[in-house]
Amino acid sequence: MDKSQLIALIVEQISNDLESARTAALESAESATDEEARAENKYDTRGLESSYLASAQAHYAKELQDNLEAYHNLKLRGFTSSDPIALGAIVTTLSSKGMEKYFVGPAQGGMELSTDFGGVLVITPKSPLGSQLIGQKVGHKTSGKDSKTIIRVE
Repeated sequence: MDKSQLIALIVEQISNDLESARTAALESAESATDEEARAENKYDTRGLESSYLASAQAHYAKELQDNLEAYHNLKLRGFTSSDPIALGAIVTTLSSKGMEKYFVGPAQGGMELSTDFGGVLVITPKSPLGSQLIGQKVGHKTSGKDSKTIIRVE
């Protein structure tokens, strides 16, 4: 699997999400300062609620920008079956659910990608599965209800 293509898919998705988040933040900020949002009485909190929403959306956009930067700065390398799993690894596991592929990335855990080689789920070292996989090698079995055996690292 070509990791540079995988990174390109991730960057494209983050970029799309970032554009949507920026647009939403701007629209919320405009709504918060609009004449219609002005309080009509002491119980009217429309303007305050709109400003909270604008702030949260701006924070989300900043987080996406940071995630995008993390992927631009990610140094890709190849892994062998004797290398421990680290950031940038594609890990194939086998469990009762069958074979599953994961990409260990610096951010955007939970993102599902469709590739020519099937589905790939982005996980981070902070996630429960990611923290179990980091540092492990082919043949290691994760703990938990649905344990997974690492069958390939690339």
